[in-house]
Amino acid sequence: MQPLIKPIKSIFVISIILISVLSCNESNTVENQNERATKEVTPQEEETPLAVQLWPKRGQIKEYFTAYGEENPERLVKLKTRLGDIIIELFEDTPIHRANFVHHIKRGLYEKTIFYRVVPDFMIQGGNSDNDITLEKRTNAGAYYIPSEVTKNHIHERGAVAMAMSYVNNPEMKSAQYSFYIVIGAKFTDGGLKATEEEYGIKVPLENRELYKTIGGSPHLDGKHTVFGKVIEGMDVVEAIANEKRDSGDWPINDVVIEYEILD
Repeated sequence: MQPLIKPIKSIFVISIILISVLSCNESNTVENQNERATKEVTPQEEETPLAVQLWPKRGQIKEYFTAYGEENPERLVKLKTRLGDIIIELFEDTPIHRANFVHHIKRGLYEKTIFYRVVPDFMIQGGNSDNDITLEKRTNAGAYYIPSEVTKNHIHERGAVAMAMSYVNNPEMKSAQYSFYIVIGAKFTDGGLKATEEEYGIKVPLENRELYKTIGGSPHLDGKHTVFGKVIEGMDVVEAIANEKRDSGDWPINDVVIEYEILD
């Protein structure tokens, strides 16, 4: 079983064209012009509209998020749900994925997203949305994939946070733009690890075997998906979300909406 990019149930994309008409009254007096010139600008007026902010572009993803990451070094994020909070630590040695995640939160691209695939003893997957406002904001970001930052230092142990990816026409194992998942997994015996190695044609390194036997996880995903963080508080909430009643597509019957907060 693999976490893939999964289409959401219904997406209604509404393209809204905003036309701003600026007018100038020729009868304005010099006094009025001076008043406007010296008027103090409010913080709201200083904000740059989303449409004219810098956004990532295909072919420049690494450069864009390297620069963004240097200006936005936060590493702690709280996910708030109706079942409780989950606190995640983002890794410094996966800088593109960390910056991408922080970017989406700060730009509002993760507003009204949900955990849309939940599988007990495996993982919960979220990051997609069919909210019109969120989808409108995402048009500014365009569509792209994130370069793989797979490292042997971060494996799919229980609590790992990783990005989903497509298994079709993706030889470089690039990550999805929005979809992420949190690993639950299961504890393995030596026999179970051997069976997993044979089924998936992999070799679980000796240094990881004890971890999968004592903590648990999903070793068959190692070396494919980029693990870019870990849950440091709230695995009981992750378990509760995974145990929600779900349909035949593993979609929770009652939506689990996610609110995001940057902590540090």
